[in-house]
Amino acid sequence: MVIEHASFSRPWTEGMMLAELFNNPVAFSMVVRAGEDEKIVAQVFMRLMLDELHLLNLGVHPRWRRHGLGTKLIQHVLKTATEKGTERVILEVRASNEAAQGLYQKMGFRQIGLRKNYYCKPTENALLLGCTLEDIQAFSETETKQEIENQGKIKINACNIINTP
Repeated sequence: MVIEHASFSRPWTEGMMLAELFNNPVAFSMVVRAGEDEKIVAQVFMRLMLDELHLLNLGVHPRWRRHGLGTKLIQHVLKTATEKGTERVILEVRASNEAAQGLYQKMGFRQIGLRKNYYCKPTENALLLGCTLEDIQAFSETETKQEIENQGKIKINACNIINTP
């Protein structure tokens, strides 16, 4: 929850996270753990929606920003999209969040729409960004994990929860 509160003006609640993890058969997530105590320092949540993967939430603990973890999480999202056979990945980002926009653009995302007054606290438009899988390279999850872990005392834990009736 520390990452949520440090990253978002309207963070997900613990209940929202648990519901996404355990009660949604089309949800996927990944966390990055670091340090001797293996605390979660980065996270990403995504959801499969027909022919697209929706990146719902990506956050990195402030002390771990600028270490390439956001890039690696996006690579994991793109790899997941490829594995699931989706046609594109979409996400919303605050119009004022230039750092995130720069990261997403570096990874091949382009603006495909605008959602007026999408965010609150404060009220703000969201840029709808998308990336078709034809426009990007598929990334190797193994290479991604090894690259992150090579940065020192970091472990990757992916959670792909599938609910069965």
